[in-house]
Amino acid sequence: MPLLNPDEVEEELRHSHEGEICLPPVNITELPDSFKVDIAIPGVKRQDFMVHAKENVLFVRVLHKESRPQEVERFQVHEFDYKCLDHRIILPDNADSEFTSAVYKAGILCLHMSKTNRPTKNLYSRIVVY
Repeated sequence: MPLLNPDEVEEELRHSHEGEICLPPVNITELPDSFKVDIAIPGVKRQDFMVHAKENVLFVRVLHKESRPQEVERFQVHEFDYKCLDHRIILPDNADSEFTSAVYKAGILCLHMSKTNRPTKNLYSRIVVY
């Protein structure tokens, strides 16, 4: 499946209204040799994600464009509708994002990145979500 084009994502996020961009809950767990980052993002597809790290910042972006039928269900509460998501997460200085693995399953984006003994300077790492 094709990955999102970073330029198209940037352009779409620039045109998004502030009220349409949301920040999902995040858990970061320190393990003996790595860090685990879990982000709750239900209702999207893995190909909707654009994830990358630059220095010690993890960027998680979602553009979810789903065609909807003319008659929309009448929800009492409707919080699973992510149109745009642009979340920046500050990583620990010793997180090495160069070989990060990412899996999206059951509405949770789970990333694993190795831990180093010294601060890292990752210039840019694109992360593919499986």
